[in-house]
Amino acid sequence: MTTYLRTTAGLIGGALPLLASLMDAAPAEAQSSSRELPAVVVEQSRPAARTRPVRSRQAAQAASRRRQAQHAPSGADAPAAGTSVETATSHVHGYVATRSGTGTKTDTPLRETPQSISVVTADRVTDQGATNVQESLRYVPGVFADAYGADSRGDYPRIRGQDPNIYLDGTRVVNTFNFNEWRPEPYTLERIEVLRGPSSVLYGDTSTAGLLNLISKRPQAESANEIGVQYGSFNRKQVQLDSTGKLTKDGEWLYRFVGVFRDSNTQTDYVKDDRILLAPSLTWRPTNNTSWTVLGTYQKDTTGSTTAFLPHEGTLYPGPNGFIPVSRFTSEPGWDRYQTETGAVSSLFEHRFSDALTVRQNMRYAHVEGIYHGLYPDVYSNPDNPFLDAERRTVARYIWARDSVKDNFTSDNNAELKFATGALLHKTLFGVDYRGYKERASSGSGYDATPFDLYAPVYTGVTPPTMSAEPDLRQSQLGLYAQDQLRLGPWLAVLGLRHDYVTSDTQGSPVEHYQATTGRAALMYELPFGVTPYVTYAQSFNPVFGSGVCATVCAPQRGEMVELGFKYNPTPGNAINGAIFDTTERNRLASDPDNPLLSIQTGKVRIRGAELEVLTRVTPELDLIGAYTYLDARVESGDNAGKHVETVPGQQASLWAKYRLTLLGLPGVTLGGGVRYIGTSWDGTDTIRTPDYTLFDAMVRYETGPWRLQVNASNLFDKRHVTTCLARGDCFLGIGRTVLGSVTYRF
Repeated sequence: MTTYLRTTAGLIGGALPLLASLMDAAPAEAQSSSRELPAVVVEQSRPAARTRPVRSRQAAQAASRRRQAQHAPSGADAPAAGTSVETATSHVHGYVATRSGTGTKTDTPLRETPQSISVVTADRVTDQGATNVQESLRYVPGVFADAYGADSRGDYPRIRGQDPNIYLDGTRVVNTFNFNEWRPEPYTLERIEVLRGPSSVLYGDTSTAGLLNLISKRPQAESANEIGVQYGSFNRKQVQLDSTGKLTKDGEWLYRFVGVFRDSNTQTDYVKDDRILLAPSLTWRPTNNTSWTVLGTYQKDTTGSTTAFLPHEGTLYPGPNGFIPVSRFTSEPGWDRYQTETGAVSSLFEHRFSDALTVRQNMRYAHVEGIYHGLYPDVYSNPDNPFLDAERRTVARYIWARDSVKDNFTSDNNAELKFATGALLHKTLFGVDYRGYKERASSGSGYDATPFDLYAPVYTGVTPPTMSAEPDLRQSQLGLYAQDQLRLGPWLAVLGLRHDYVTSDTQGSPVEHYQATTGRAALMYELPFGVTPYVTYAQSFNPVFGSGVCATVCAPQRGEMVELGFKYNPTPGNAINGAIFDTTERNRLASDPDNPLLSIQTGKVRIRGAELEVLTRVTPELDLIGAYTYLDARVESGDNAGKHVETVPGQQASLWAKYRLTLLGLPGVTLGGGVRYIGTSWDGTDTIRTPDYTLFDAMVRYETGPWRLQVNASNLFDKRHVTTCLARGDCFLGIGRTVLGSVTYRF
């Protein structure tokens, strides 16, 4: 931490005078005309200085129109031009975002970002009835959203055949496939952005998959309030509240409060899905050029193990006793527990010195306490025949317990400078980020040889294992990065370079140090009819944070990617994006055949594929989202060389449609429906193949005045399906039909 503070202070202290002098020395034409400085340099002109935000009559009229738009049906046309300006973190009306900060760490049009990015808006999450981040990604290309089925322990989607890292407001919030991590609530989010492909040049520890960047709801100047209730399958009961507006009449202080209270069961017997969430936030805007937002979070999730780790027989295919019920619980009531309690404070600061120079600092401290107690079948000792009896009904079980306390501090500081060198326009970014992670844990395990009947279980209790303290773990990462977004007429380029310093200190073991340099180079060309093709080369560096991932210390993962793609925006509200890519990765995490709670690292993996995404408003009443993905993922060296990578469907396709019945004289009624196809995947050794499946979703909504009534159904026809099976011996069941009704009042 001391090293980080000194480095940050030195960089900022040394950089600001230099940047200021460069700003003063920038050619006059670089600050005089937005016509000569396209969006890559000037997104929105602001006054150089104001002492207080000013509300004019025109602003008041625009605010009134915005309030009307908030209370109009969510499928209504977006507000007229001039009433709102989209930014990289603002609310998006409908499904099509035009700007993002995830791909460049600057507020940049998506059409000028040379990498595959999908933005899942809050309106889309609401329409599709998603109850967690994982479900929100079901219609995104390149994403296998429910890779491990109905898993209550966290969000574990796969992107381009790999586990992504999860960020919140630009800094890391979740360790890759670890347990008892903070699981952000989608109701607190304005958008969910999916950046596909290596992103280490800006974020440091990311895999070749890329990352999810979750954008929090922030305080707004215009008053908006809503309260909603939900009731649905598995006796799900939820109350949620979102309120925002001014604390002071002049708008210098703004507030927001989001709350969620849930009492629910799950499709697995004896497993709850309860949540308490309190998320207050406050924004201070002393001038139009300065903004400081502080977000607080308290969240307590109480659940258990919905994942039963069932054997191939009875799950993937029927045995002599048929199929094991989808609701099967293989742990013990009263012992099984998965609880995660999170307290976090985030700080988001931005100051614009002028149109040419902006500085930002994002920080977060999170304290997470976790309890993980469970039992799971021993299907691993003999995957071909894990049963203890001739009737093939009973198995032995492992006992597992781990209690953990994690402290995570993240910070990202950068300065953005816009200038011109002759006809070449620059948007340059210099930054330093830091992450410090500390974990204390105790764990215990055992083996229960008492036969457990998977088809007719009898729960007899469990003797808790003896808990022992694990070695304390401290890890840190310090990264220095620089990026330049360049424009020369219709040509655009992005160049970036980063160097990381990583330290891992496990109590009782030698301290490990890693260093890595990563880069990105991309070129785009704006064709006159709205198509922007691009080519990108990017590298990844991903040290595996957290203990309990590998049996020993995990080595950092390294990867690289070449991507060819295009962005096409034929008209406002329409976007078509496509890409083909080739990635390689070393030291990739894979399932440990000897322990389902740990991972091993393979040699070299190569993943090639293609993606297509269509977001379009066909008519004023009809919106469509289409996605297609093709992936060829193979192990090139090490164990299982030549085999398919586990849990990677070869093909995926989806289509979602939303239709407003305006032409039928029912403007308040909206119908929605979707279909999702998931292709076949393999177990990691090309022995067990998980078959493809197709699922259907539906939505109906009625809006009148401030009221919204909505019913969603996912897996409408209750299709039993297996999302993946692994060579180690277990399979994961997908979630059955889920119906969710909601009533929302906005005021």
